[in-house]
Amino acid sequence: MATLHEWLDLASALRRRGRDPLPERLDASSVILLDTEIGSENSGDHIIMQACDDVCREIFGTADLERIPTHPDASRGRREPREDAAPYLKILCGTNILYKDMYGQRQLVLPHDLHSYKDVCLLGVGLSDIGIEGPTPRYTRMLYKALLGTSCLHSVRDEKARRFLVDLGYENVLNTACPTMWGLSHELQRSIPRDKADTVVTSVTDYCFDAERDAEMLRVLRESYDRVIIWVQGSHDLDWCLERIVDTSEFELVGPDVSELDRVLVSGEVDYVGTRLHAGIRALNRRVRSLIVTVDNRARQIGADTNLPVIEREDAAAGGLASWVERPYECDIRLPERAIARWKTQFSS
Repeated sequence: MATLHEWLDLASALRRRGRDPLPERLDASSVILLDTEIGSENSGDHIIMQACDDVCREIFGTADLERIPTHPDASRGRREPREDAAPYLKILCGTNILYKDMYGQRQLVLPHDLHSYKDVCLLGVGLSDIGIEGPTPRYTRMLYKALLGTSCLHSVRDEKARRFLVDLGYENVLNTACPTMWGLSHELQRSIPRDKADTVVTSVTDYCFDAERDAEMLRVLRESYDRVIIWVQGSHDLDWCLERIVDTSEFELVGPDVSELDRVLVSGEVDYVGTRLHAGIRALNRRVRSLIVTVDNRARQIGADTNLPVIEREDAAAGGLASWVERPYECDIRLPERAIARWKTQFSS
């Protein structure tokens, strides 16, 4: 239950919420990024923010924008939420930061005066599967109404997130897929090898660990490839997961810095097969033959929308992974190019 203070803060923010249209032309001085990378221990957030920076550089001519950390315990230069941000366009970048029940969520630090965060514009945001089957409480509806801009087009990364916001009354929402995918042109996809490489990069996911199926994935990869490299992306991939199911001395471990993943991906003939969604998308952007093993709604929904190469964890363990590894595979991702273009061009005159 929300406290009386939180209800009153919402009511106050809604009473003072403006409905001003976007300026005819925005520049870097009028934009603030709600940055989901600062303080995150998950390298996937770093991959997302690098993609969002590329988008902002294209639109505003720079990625050197004012930033506010969204995480509550940002370890690198944590700053308090801006209480004077109301006049700015605030772009909330990436990650599964929308919840059906926003009360008690720990991903978005809110200011004491919610009016400061009015007119937030979403960029590649997803819907968490936590509490996804439950109703949307009144507090959540009021919070979105206080925060989400009505004059901008919002970008979400899958159809499930779009439908969620449409059902709450927001018609100004586009399914653009994740910004990490926006560079996957047809030309780039055609340059991705079709046949198996000798080396594979893989990953597990600490918060969606399945000892039996993850061990089976690693067994298949060891039997199928001459060299298996594990990218340790999350803070507990090693101690919670890998050390429980394999002898890690039999594998090459790299990470968690994204630069270490990149170094492997560009080193020569290599495949990517693993449960980390954004590691797989990063690999595709580096022209690496890739397959993402789904462990939650993110890869599953994006795969359904765009034909991103994914396989259900159960199917992978039942022989689907071994079959995919050995047969030629041609990448055929279908991006929502019109929606992406519409979101970008709304900021230009």
